[in-house]
Amino acid sequence: MTALERLKKIDPELLIRPCGAGNLLVSNTLQGRIMAEIGGKLIHRFDADLAEHPDPEHFNNLGGNSLWPAPEGGDFAFNYPPKGGWYVQKGINSVKSTLLGEERGALLIGKEFELLNRRGKTVKVTWRRRITALPAPALPVPALRYGSVDTLKLAEPADIYDVLISAWSLEQLPGASGITAFGRCAKDARQAINTDFYGDPMPRLSFEDKWFKFALGGPCRLQIGISSAESPELIGSFDPARGAAVLRTTPARNDGRYINFADNDQKNGPFSAADQYSIFNGSEELDFHELETLAPMTMDPQGRVTGSRLESETTILSGDSGQIADCLVKTYGVPAAFLKY
Repeated sequence: MTALERLKKIDPELLIRPCGAGNLLVSNTLQGRIMAEIGGKLIHRFDADLAEHPDPEHFNNLGGNSLWPAPEGGDFAFNYPPKGGWYVQKGINSVKSTLLGEERGALLIGKEFELLNRRGKTVKVTWRRRITALPAPALPVPALRYGSVDTLKLAEPADIYDVLISAWSLEQLPGASGITAFGRCAKDARQAINTDFYGDPMPRLSFEDKWFKFALGGPCRLQIGISSAESPELIGSFDPARGAAVLRTTPARNDGRYINFADNDQKNGPFSAADQYSIFNGSEELDFHELETLAPMTMDPQGRVTGSRLESETTILSGDSGQIADCLVKTYGVPAAFLKY
């Protein structure tokens, strides 16, 4: 049984919508994850075994495109309780979403739950995803493109000294070794890279003009952020072994405040970084990677935190690796030297 067949069996109510050369797959059963298929092949990472037998206590890392609340670490963390180690709260880990309706062809799903942060503050959150199949780019390889508007809204505005919250979309894809991640900035790509996570990713980074390359794989998990200050325009990854490439964009926002979302102590405080994108390298150990988009917090006129709104677009190419590499170079401008395989 293929991964796609197993997904349909696990979620008989899977929402399937035509999209470009394939289909969008939205699973309320799997907490509102988005996945995509082209030619019967799932593009996203999907842990079918874990989805069939989820752990009732620990994080079920199932894959797909999932929506999270940031920050993960620091004094305002949602992934650390006031006392205790890393965890994922039920609202993200196990609470199912529901179909709220369709708006002009877009699917609207949602759920409500409570979150506790490291400062001991509990907030009620309304979680929404508006998912739209978009016209695919005209390319010589099968492709699809979709957009999502993801919102986290607090039931009541919160004091900025008690609660921070940012919408954070993690597009999880299989593989690490042999995969090239990349990104482009309108300003200085070298200055855009935030390495304050864990480990030193610099030996795996290279630069050309306004582009950066992040060679995935290796023995250690690594992560980079891409600062909003340098006007990043896109991130992506190219997997020649699978014949797949994924590109993500999110517009720069000036109607809120970006925060440090990192899973560390954030010794310089929650506003010591303002990343608009991030790339996670799961290394040889985890054998997956993530292309992540981030949004700023929104605040009311009194300066209280009200939530966060994230707009993202994802383009997926599938097929012959040589043709995909050619498309990345000619259509998107990725330096050819980044894509040698």
